[in-house]
Amino acid sequence: MPKFLISFLLLLSLSFTIQAAAVHRGGAELLNDKAYSINVGASLFSSTAIFDEDGVEKPLLDGDSFKMIDSDFKISYGLSSNLETSLFFKWRNITAVNQAHSVSNSGPESAGGEAKFSFVPVGKVRYALGVHYRKTLYTNTIYPSQAAVPVDSIILGDDGTEYGVSLFATYNNHPWKIDSKVSYVSPPNDLSSEIQYKLEGLYFFSKLSLLGGVEGIYSLSRNQLIQKPWLARGPSNIFNSLNRQYMAPYLGLNYTFDKFLLSLKGESIVSGRSTDKGNLVGLGITWSSAGVTPESEKIESFKEYHIDGSVLKVSARGNFIKIDQGLSTDVEKGAKFDIYQTDYFGGNILVGSGVVFEIGSDWAVIKLTKKYKEIEIRPGFAARGY
Repeated sequence: MPKFLISFLLLLSLSFTIQAAAVHRGGAELLNDKAYSINVGASLFSSTAIFDEDGVEKPLLDGDSFKMIDSDFKISYGLSSNLETSLFFKWRNITAVNQAHSVSNSGPESAGGEAKFSFVPVGKVRYALGVHYRKTLYTNTIYPSQAAVPVDSIILGDDGTEYGVSLFATYNNHPWKIDSKVSYVSPPNDLSSEIQYKLEGLYFFSKLSLLGGVEGIYSLSRNQLIQKPWLARGPSNIFNSLNRQYMAPYLGLNYTFDKFLLSLKGESIVSGRSTDKGNLVGLGITWSSAGVTPESEKIESFKEYHIDGSVLKVSARGNFIKIDQGLSTDVEKGAKFDIYQTDYFGGNILVGSGVVFEIGSDWAVIKLTKKYKEIEIRPGFAARGY
């Protein structure tokens, strides 16, 4: 069994021990303060043709083939409510047939880091700015001529360092979410700087979400070399490119299982220049912790409540709540209340929040403004004002 598959299965088994609640996050939706996220993914890309430097599609030679499997590991941590950092690692396996010679190569491909800073939301849109750095974990051999390139060898990719800056924007209006990303990237191996982009739309059901979008690269065409260095890249144009660019539409789905999120994606490169035409299938699993949320902050600040009452009645639709506190206990119109489900063992589950809508001497009506849990509010629940 290939090493990358063994590693993937070992990481997959962790899903039964990590206690978290994973959700799909847009690029501008950062982790909460002190939250973490672990993502493991694998993808298979198969070339069906190549695009030359002028964007002309050319078929692979008879009998030639190129397949690339990437296994990715990424761990992220919320340093604060608007700052997230990540470390990532990639293992790569390449198999190809080149001039009737079968060749393969596998090993650690690259490692790097990323940081994101989010801004104050504007309506239903969130924005974030990110920077990343990546370094390959190998060095390619450069040959003096094409004739000197061995047919029984193939490189893992473009060697060197990469850095970039990205702008993320996520529009969230449940059940729809629109996610976008635009990046300026300086790739390795003296490739031309480029603009990388992604635009994605998601539709959420209860646990299933469907997605579709397009991603790609637009080259800034700053590589003016007449001839690139001679490398063992096999029958593919995907590495050692000259002003590469491509466009790839994709479809996918996400499904939430208790503590983790399963993602499946299918993509096809349909146009490009100095790269390969082909298809990609990807599978990923994500675990996330909640970190510090508005709910947990309110629970931690429980001692700061200055009014402690009980729910007397709840309207038929559950959006108005009558409590046993009023003017006689200094409750004012517009005061804020949190509703808790409590028990005899000291449990406190924050169910919802609201503001005082109407008031009497020893009662008040609260209009519910936010629901944290899908728990029916009933008489006897605690109402705590602040």
